[in-house]
Amino acid sequence: MSAVPEQRLHPLSWLFELFNVLRQFIVPIIILLFTGQGDRYELWGLLGVGVMVPLAVARYYSFRYRIGGDRIVIRSGLFHKTVRDIAFTRIQNVTLHQGLLHRLMGVAEVRLETGGGEDKEEGRMRVLGFAEAQALQRIIRSSELPAGTPDAEAPASDEQVLLQLPTRELLKLGLISNKGMLLVAAAIGGAYQFNWKLPQAVFEHVGGWLMNHRDDLGSGPGAYVLGGMLVLLAAFTLLRLISILQALLHYYGFTLSSDAHRLSITRGLLNRFNGSLPRTRIQAWTLEQGWLQRRFKRYALRVDAAAGSQKHEQLESHWALAPISDDAGIAHIIGTVLPAGSWPVAEWLPLHPNAWQRRFKMPALLLLTVTAICVSGFGAFGLLPLLGIPWLYVQSKIWARHAGYAHANGLIAVREGWIGKHWRFAQTRKVQAVYLRQSPFDRRHGMATVFCDTVNAGMGEPALAVRYLPFDEAVRLHDELAAAIAQ
Repeated sequence: MSAVPEQRLHPLSWLFELFNVLRQFIVPIIILLFTGQGDRYELWGLLGVGVMVPLAVARYYSFRYRIGGDRIVIRSGLFHKTVRDIAFTRIQNVTLHQGLLHRLMGVAEVRLETGGGEDKEEGRMRVLGFAEAQALQRIIRSSELPAGTPDAEAPASDEQVLLQLPTRELLKLGLISNKGMLLVAAAIGGAYQFNWKLPQAVFEHVGGWLMNHRDDLGSGPGAYVLGGMLVLLAAFTLLRLISILQALLHYYGFTLSSDAHRLSITRGLLNRFNGSLPRTRIQAWTLEQGWLQRRFKRYALRVDAAAGSQKHEQLESHWALAPISDDAGIAHIIGTVLPAGSWPVAEWLPLHPNAWQRRFKMPALLLLTVTAICVSGFGAFGLLPLLGIPWLYVQSKIWARHAGYAHANGLIAVREGWIGKHWRFAQTRKVQAVYLRQSPFDRRHGMATVFCDTVNAGMGEPALAVRYLPFDEAVRLHDELAAAIAQ
């Protein structure tokens, strides 16, 4: 593609720059207007709005970009001029973000992510016309990968759709997720932070309702039990409805597609997200199936991505390739990305025969400590925590029976869980480091654990660790993985 003259952002970009500054004042304004509470000093910053308007307009006139045959050159800065020359082959990801206001005005925010550098506003183009943003995204995605990368020799191909989520699947996702509980907890915490009376008023209202209807519910302890069950049922229904709403807002229109080099995701009802993930950036995989998901025969699939160092992209270091899908859909996604025969694992190897003891003893010792403290304070009633010992024993036995690992076909995989199951796996060539660890308890039982580090390991995902192996077997696995990394 030949060079073209420099271009400016969309004429309304200054408005979005200004709105981005004003967002931090929206919550204090709402609290002050509708509750008469909150800190009025938080509104003093609004005095600077008169200054921010001309600065936002100046940024629009000073920000220019030019698209060349293999690169994009961005010039920005009013007093401190910056010129950033970014080769397409160095751009790891380009995403389009559209809020409700963006969609109404036909624009999009474009984020360019490279492999290095600090958080730079030049990597965030706020905003372009939606057609121009899509054209820029297509140009960058169609550029060749750097020579020497594993997928560089793969021929370009049309995208194929791997997964689409209809509304009925999103309803199931809302029913089996706990996002409603998290959102309500966050709302209650925010209410208390701003000294709202809403949580207290809710509890008083519920208590008053129970007192007013105690005659309808009957008398005695049974009435209070029935009333409590009704309140719990109402709360559960409300949480499910909130979870369903969150699933619809976040994942409406979810489409996962793939070409020879990238996975692309489009989702969102009000706020639209359109982003792509190069296959070479996928580091590790997490497959989960909670108790409710097992009832619906559904799974959730995520991947760890080698995110750039830009702060605004850190939240996208974990990609939900399949928020909800059945077994066939999961196998199709994984089979499209990983080499043939890697997944599903043909044979899972067991842990140490006494692995259940390592799972049981530490929680049991902790429970005994809690029991001793309770006995000193409450006498014989303090022995009640001991009722958890049989459950810990049964749970540890079943967990050890279901746990296992596999190292074959260039893949290292771990499975754990009983009521809720999860699988963690990665290609051996993506493992950055491997080390063997033994605690005093492990040495006593002749066990060891092998840890595999990948990029972004430990950032909200379970560790890729093969726990409680016989020591000799752990050493052998460690040496095999170390040799594979060295190659």
